[in-house]
Amino acid sequence: MVTASKTLINMPHSKLLWRLYLGYLAIFMMTSLIIGVLVSKQINEYSLHEIEGTLAARVELLAEISKHYLTDPGNSDLADALQRTITRLDENTQSRLTIITRDGRVLADSREAPQDMDNHLGRPEIIDAKTHGTATITRYSQTLEQNMMYLALRVVLAGETIGFVRVSKPLSIIDAKLAQLRTIILLAAVTAAIVALLMGYYFARRFTIPLTKITEHAKSISQGEFDKRITVLENNEIGTLAEAINRMARNAAQRVSEITADRNRLAEIFAGMVEGVIGVDEQQNIIHINQAAAELLGLSMTASIQKPLWQEVRVQEITLALEQAIKKQDVVRSQMRRLSEQGDLVVDIYAAALHDSRGEAIGAVIVLHDISEVDQLERVRRDFVANASHELKTPITAIRGLTETILDDDQMDSDTRQRFTEKIHTQSLRLSALVSDLMTLSRLDSDRDTPSQQSYDLGGILRLSVSAARPACLDKGLELTLELPDKKLGIVCDQQAISQMLDNLIDNALKYTPPKNKIDVSLSLEREHAVIKIHDTGIGIGPQYQSRIFERFYRVDKARSRDLGGTGLGLSIVKNIVEQHGGEILLNSQLESGSTFTIRLPLNT
Repeated sequence: MVTASKTLINMPHSKLLWRLYLGYLAIFMMTSLIIGVLVSKQINEYSLHEIEGTLAARVELLAEISKHYLTDPGNSDLADALQRTITRLDENTQSRLTIITRDGRVLADSREAPQDMDNHLGRPEIIDAKTHGTATITRYSQTLEQNMMYLALRVVLAGETIGFVRVSKPLSIIDAKLAQLRTIILLAAVTAAIVALLMGYYFARRFTIPLTKITEHAKSISQGEFDKRITVLENNEIGTLAEAINRMARNAAQRVSEITADRNRLAEIFAGMVEGVIGVDEQQNIIHINQAAAELLGLSMTASIQKPLWQEVRVQEITLALEQAIKKQDVVRSQMRRLSEQGDLVVDIYAAALHDSRGEAIGAVIVLHDISEVDQLERVRRDFVANASHELKTPITAIRGLTETILDDDQMDSDTRQRFTEKIHTQSLRLSALVSDLMTLSRLDSDRDTPSQQSYDLGGILRLSVSAARPACLDKGLELTLELPDKKLGIVCDQQAISQMLDNLIDNALKYTPPKNKIDVSLSLEREHAVIKIHDTGIGIGPQYQSRIFERFYRVDKARSRDLGGTGLGLSIVKNIVEQHGGEILLNSQLESGSTFTIRLPLNT
């Protein structure tokens, strides 16, 4: 009802209404005009023919009456009698009657005084009648100042022309009839216009109401409201149109749903990819960027859309790879290396041109694969192989050299042989420690995914490691203290690994702390973590070395480390054990002031 009322209100402004109205009006007006012209022409011809017939009968009668008078045109009495006669006939017939002598003088006239009238011998109807016997002329009368139809007849007596008679009638009668007809036609045209308006209103209403509904629903569908449906009330072209729009809405809803599902799946795939993905159009404007790429390049996923890639990404390797891929219409591979606070950033860049089904270029896609960790691991692996080879080669070379010297010198004195044998023994112990540490690292790497299931008192393990280190501390003149909490702190752990971790840290503090100094070992509880701190007052570690001391075979002072019997794997083993138990290790150190290693391990829950 609301829609119908709205349609009726808007009806005067309906273009369809006015088009229908003007169409019907034009039809009626053209029809009325054609009919009016035809009827006017027919009435005019009929009226002229009727007047001409009437005038012909009257002129014959007038000719018979005037023969007697024309034989004696000079007789004034006869002329007066004739004047009175035709005047009466004029009143009865409403026709002008004129009798003219053969020399053109007007003998009598029903409208004018004969003596005041000109000679009529030169009048067109008299000339034609003189030649043809009778003549009908329609012309403007200067005397009566109106259009007249004249019918003239030559009067013959005994084969001789004795004069002329003329009957005329004004054509104003025809003009009046035509004016009346025009009035009727005008009324018919006005009536036709009103009928056209009413018919246009009726048909416009029949068409406009459903078309307005269809238009409103079509607008809603165009704005994404695909659940809108048009009620089909008529089985005609409008009903067919409504059903077609409903079918279009259903198909559009299905296609949009499929496109949305595909887009969401694609977005989820892109979002879940560890590789960064950037899509650009043919103008190199960014049309898609996933979270990985945004974080890698420090961009906003929303603010970067529809902006040029070269404006948002200030990385030469990426822009060059994109330009080459678009130019070659192929896949281009490149690599980006940057220094960052976390270490070297290494990213593999893949740029590929995109084409549509017709093979035309529609843009490109860039894939960024962060291989920094892989590159770091590869570098560590190369360093480890090189360092392991070097560390193993040193004692082996020493042992080989010493043994060859002993074997080649049969005359070697016993003191020298004894000294060489002790060096061989020292190098073998170093080699054994190195192999043992390498096997420990290998075991830790292989057991990384195998969690321990048994719980141990961390304070008890720490007490055993401190007790084992006390004799060495006493020999070196160091004070070793232990501080434990009041209650036991139990953790699920590999007891052997935790003991080795503590032994390595205490041994490391013992080696690099000068005599008559102090080593403090403590265990405390912080929230749900056990915190172990091993503090020494030794030589300390410079800030430039602190980020690398947990690397395998890394030594701050290589010569001193070897002299102290270090393999360069102790702290690496410590870090592996801590990470294997879900903890973290921190270092706080200053040169000549000592170092503090802090280990946080999760407690049993």
